[in-house]
Amino acid sequence: MPANRLRRGLTTTIVVPAILMAMATIALLWQLARQKSETDWVEHTDRVMLLAETAESEFLSAQTAMRGFLLSSEPIDRSSTQEHWNKSQEIIKQLAGFVSDNPSEGRRMIAIDGLENQWLEAANGADPSSADAQKRELARRAAAIGNKVLAEFDVVSASEYKLRTDRDARRDLRYRVAMSGVPISALILVVGLTVVAWREIRRAGDTFTAALKVAEESNQAKTNFLAIVSHELRNPLNSILLWCNALITSGTLEGKIDQGVNAICRAAKGQAQLIEDLLDISRIESGQMRFDVQPINPAEVVRAAVDSMSPAAEAKSIAVQVVLDPRADAVMGDAQRLQQAVWNLLSNAIKFTPRGGKVQVRLERINSHLEIAVADNGPGIDQHALENVFDRFWQATGRHSGERGMGLGLSIVRHIVNLHGGTVTAHSDGLGMGSVFTIRLPLPVTSAGLANPARRHPTVGPPIAQNTRIPRLEGISVLVVDNDPETREALRSLLTSVGATARTAATVENAIAILAESSPDVLISDLGMPGRDGHSLIKEIRAREKETGATEHLPAVALTAYGRVEDRVEVFASGFDSHVVKPADPAELAAVVKRLVEARRSGNDKASPA
Repeated sequence: MPANRLRRGLTTTIVVPAILMAMATIALLWQLARQKSETDWVEHTDRVMLLAETAESEFLSAQTAMRGFLLSSEPIDRSSTQEHWNKSQEIIKQLAGFVSDNPSEGRRMIAIDGLENQWLEAANGADPSSADAQKRELARRAAAIGNKVLAEFDVVSASEYKLRTDRDARRDLRYRVAMSGVPISALILVVGLTVVAWREIRRAGDTFTAALKVAEESNQAKTNFLAIVSHELRNPLNSILLWCNALITSGTLEGKIDQGVNAICRAAKGQAQLIEDLLDISRIESGQMRFDVQPINPAEVVRAAVDSMSPAAEAKSIAVQVVLDPRADAVMGDAQRLQQAVWNLLSNAIKFTPRGGKVQVRLERINSHLEIAVADNGPGIDQHALENVFDRFWQATGRHSGERGMGLGLSIVRHIVNLHGGTVTAHSDGLGMGSVFTIRLPLPVTSAGLANPARRHPTVGPPIAQNTRIPRLEGISVLVVDNDPETREALRSLLTSVGATARTAATVENAIAILAESSPDVLISDLGMPGRDGHSLIKEIRAREKETGATEHLPAVALTAYGRVEDRVEVFASGFDSHVVKPADPAELAAVVKRLVEARRSGNDKASPA
């Protein structure tokens, strides 16, 4: 897994330098220990040399005192000889302890001790009454032994001096090696650490980039999947809505037929709402759900949600009671999104409440927040499942109404309410005891300026056939390009019903052929067609206009189920003048066509993108 590789790379980046630093520290400590040992050995050698010289000096003093005794026969000279010899013996014993680790030096100390004893024996044989010849023989024999003692002392001093010189030389060599080797080793260590760290950082960066690329590709694939699903679902809805509006505006339907067509419109819009739920999930995951924050009247939001669900409640003979607190002040939020949240809760309550049941919607101000509660006497929710009701794709297993949804509505409600700074909770006393869903919204610190709130953008109103007049298109010729035959015929019927002249084409090639023999006022083309698509068509049209030097610009409208920002950018970059998302609103489509044609006829070569 990329995450495991990244973790291993970072671990190596930390562990390898730590090991190298530990090794360098150990080497430094070892070198310090060696340096101390060498210093101790130098001090030891200096001490041995000093003791040897002192012992030799004391022995020379003993010889001098003995010669004085032989000349003067004074007792004080004999005692002085014994005193200096004793001191020399004490020093020799100390030397023997210092050189005990060196067998050759130890034997030499034993030999010196024996020679000094021989000398003392010869010196003690001197008698003041002896003849001069005897004294001279005694002096000669003592001098010979003394010379041997002095020679041994010289050997000891020379040996220790040579040992010190050798150790000094080795210490100097190691010092020079250390002085030149430490910087080199440090440089090698730094370079090694830098190379290892750089290599591991690059490896970790590559791993992270690969993981990020996989995540982005996965996210893009999911977004594309949702867009394709939306496209495939919106196409049939487009045909339904266009046909319904075409039949309604024709004025030939009466009574129940008219009511049935309106029901089809409502069903189609309900299907479109399901698609919007899917797209809302995509927006939530990508963090792209947009809010139009305005001062809103919560009572109007609740009434609008209840009114939209009244037909469904009446169909199941469910009594819907609405309780509105007159103290409920305006709040800041998106009225359309908040209405969507209330609508989802009310839709669930009506869906799962049995026929003849009751649903209550209550808006109440409690201290510094508002509560919107939706209560029903339906099958209720298991106590153990309450904590999961707002999870995505959660399905109620304890409900027996036979109704099932996509498991997205409550998840979307929670996200919308959270973005308003509020909370939503669910409560049920158990299965068969009904349920209560409560939205809590914080009130603003001050209500100044929130009275009579007005939205900057219009909200979606009732069906167009009832309250919106579709612009007339007399004298306008339109070329419709769509590979779906039902959509082509529905668009042709709609355009004809409002006075336009419409021709249709199933492919890009057919459209090019029609344009070669006639000049329509406006082009309406689908984008997602097999083979050559709408982008290919408009690019060829614009290329021919440029080649022929045409003075008139053919207005073109892209009709597609793809409604993302990047889709709109691609539409306008291809050469279209406007963009209408399926399912197409007949009034919007007619208004766009009329505006483009009027702009063309008034002399504008290129209308601004709609």
